[in-house]
Amino acid sequence: MMIRKNILLITILLLLFNLTTKSQNSEPFQKSQDLISSNEIEGWINEMVQPKYKGRLAGTPEYMEIAQWAADLFSGWGIQPYGDDGSYFQYFDRAWTEVKSSGSVVLKSGKTKRKLIAGQDYYPGANPDNGKVKGQVVFAGHGITCPEMDYDDYAKIDVKGKIVLITGDVPYKGNDSEAKSKWTFYNSHRYKFTNAYEHGALGVLIVSMMASPGTPFYKDFFYAAVHDDIARSIFEIEKLNWDSVLKDISQRMHPRSFESQTNVEITTDVVRHESGKTANIIGFIEGNDPELKNEVIVIGAHLDGQGSLGFLLPGALDNASGVADVLAAAKALIQMEGKMKRSVMIILFGGEECGLLGSLHFVKNPKIPLENILLMINLDMVGNGTGLAAWGGQSYPELLSHFENMNTTYIHRTLTSSANKPATGRPRTDGLVFLMNGVPTIQFGMTGRVNPIYYHKHQDTPDHLTYESMEDAARLLFLGVWSIASE
Repeated sequence: MMIRKNILLITILLLLFNLTTKSQNSEPFQKSQDLISSNEIEGWINEMVQPKYKGRLAGTPEYMEIAQWAADLFSGWGIQPYGDDGSYFQYFDRAWTEVKSSGSVVLKSGKTKRKLIAGQDYYPGANPDNGKVKGQVVFAGHGITCPEMDYDDYAKIDVKGKIVLITGDVPYKGNDSEAKSKWTFYNSHRYKFTNAYEHGALGVLIVSMMASPGTPFYKDFFYAAVHDDIARSIFEIEKLNWDSVLKDISQRMHPRSFESQTNVEITTDVVRHESGKTANIIGFIEGNDPELKNEVIVIGAHLDGQGSLGFLLPGALDNASGVADVLAAAKALIQMEGKMKRSVMIILFGGEECGLLGSLHFVKNPKIPLENILLMINLDMVGNGTGLAAWGGQSYPELLSHFENMNTTYIHRTLTSSANKPATGRPRTDGLVFLMNGVPTIQFGMTGRVNPIYYHKHQDTPDHLTYESMEDAARLLFLGVWSIASE
């Protein structure tokens, strides 16, 4: 009789243990359902794209307003501040240009005069000087002077006092990673504008129809980004075909620069602010294990946008989407405080659009030793698709398995992954800054595009986002991070 009672007692205890364990294991999943919603994600995005923030340009007072909004969310949820002097903000300086209107771009050839349409034919420069400039248009190819590869678009032309027309890429179009890497430095707008300025040009027409706040500022230097149809029209006057000339340059790796019969007048309406301040927003959720809490999982996204060019650049996909998913995951993770062994750091970066300034500042001035970061997960443009992606995850199979298991068990979306590869172009996202500094990094993204992507354009609005898949991305981010932090 006693034996039976003991067996019954053991059976009851085992049943209670199993029920308790099952309840504990299902708690994060329940939190993800209760706390992460597409409606709230959409609401945050609609706030971030409000005109009052003027496109969230780093350095502006309006950026600091949206940064304070994010910090207030962290504070309201109970996330620990981890910036400078006990605040949420890690500050750094950032000069910026206030573009008050779109100005104008007028082409003249013979008796023909054409005033370009802002937002359709051209985007005003983000960092030009203020005023007006006139000059002859000189085609300077890719705008590159590269003596180590015996290539110089400026070799046989004089651009002093003139306006150069250049492309936004490099002549090499092959897939050889070693060859690509040699052109990396020459692929940035910052280099191309500096090279034009140093050759004496008064300004630039760059055939790259998008906003580019990372370009340099030079006194008495003007520029605009133009549609390739504008370049074609200039070439037609010379009885040349734009596409054929570019193809010939790439095939022969030899410049075809020339002076055109077209003149251009660029008028700008800007105010330069040399003293500006911006910040990363940093929060921290401490783990409960005396040793493992020193291992930190970082999740991040850039909060800044492309600003305003006389018209608003809302930056919904790039990158209000990534920020909103990080906020959703952070809100759920703080509910698990005291239940995770490892710590979690949340970073909203400033100045990504201006040259990855926020992430570069962080890795040079880390709030924790970089070697303590177990994994960095970066979210950039995570808001348009039906499938999920963990780019770089295959380089860390043990870490990736947490996201794969959670997706299989709870999310049930296609999850694509890849291995990290050596960077052959200039880094374009904050995650690569961490990766290049030895930190294991996964880039969260989406596959199965649903809507057009308006990269650095005024059409990047919230109505082009896929909120149900964003909700699942945020849930997977939360569940995967919780699983790694709790192991």
